[in-house]
Amino acid sequence: MSAPPESAIETVSRREWPRWKSDCSGFVHAVADDLGIALSGNANAMVDAMGAKASGWIDLGSDPALAISYANRGFFVVAGLKASGHGHVVVIVSTPAGSRYPVGYWGRLGGVGREKTGINWSWNHRDLPKVDYYAKPVPEGR
Repeated sequence: MSAPPESAIETVSRREWPRWKSDCSGFVHAVADDLGIALSGNANAMVDAMGAKASGWIDLGSDPALAISYANRGFFVVAGLKASGHGHVVVIVSTPAGSRYPVGYWGRLGGVGREKTGINWSWNHRDLPKVDYYAKPVPEGR
């Protein structure tokens, strides 16, 4: 499987990751802000906001193949899972077709996240099927 060319979303993610590698919601907020997309709050608040009706986000459900398809078409895709206390969010980037899991960048509260890694390293296998994906077109000129 060959990797798709780097997208603007991946370029921004790579640039923001060193600063936010220990804060998943701070990282997603920074990437969204760089792309001209409003998104704020902690991971749980982000998942609520993206899933709200009339939010402008496309709810992709828990389908990783659909998330990969949208990311490969240049949409800003965020994976998220709410949890008591702190949920978790990840920016999905272009992923080789046929991959089982989307590739993403994320911060990790109290640790260090990962860059350009399959999200199966971001959640345990019990939680992976519960992860929801949301997509939003990147504004023109970004």
